[in-house]
Amino acid sequence: MEEEAPHRPLILNYFAHGILFSVITVFMTIVWAFVFAFLLIVGAVIGLIIGIIILFFIYGGINTFLMNEVWGILTKDDWKSLLVHGFILFIALLLVSIPAIIIDVLVPNLAVAIIVFVAYCFVDGYVARNVGDGWEEEALDTA
Repeated sequence: MEEEAPHRPLILNYFAHGILFSVITVFMTIVWAFVFAFLLIVGAVIGLIIGIIILFFIYGGINTFLMNEVWGILTKDDWKSLLVHGFILFIALLLVSIPAIIIDVLVPNLAVAIIVFVAYCFVDGYVARNVGDGWEEEALDTA
């Protein structure tokens, strides 16, 4: 069963999840870019594949962490779960961000970019929460 954070309204949890996911992802993506560049130089195609797999682990790990911290929901954190969780989350976020990308291309304006970013914090939080629900750990019966 899920434990909603009682001290915040649901919409603020979605926003918190989305903005924290975005901020943490920016920093982790910078680190990942250096690792990815190294892997490409050293391993070419194999490095490309390993780098993309690492990206999925990063997405799954960040969302697993935020599911626990923002929502109080424990999710599976074994390597297979993190890999699939990250892959599905990556694809889901990529698909829902298509309108934001189109808006940013059609209206290249800082104010519009900020508005889209804030709006997408809610969207990303909602998507990440719903993807994360698929990896919720079952409660152990102690009776």
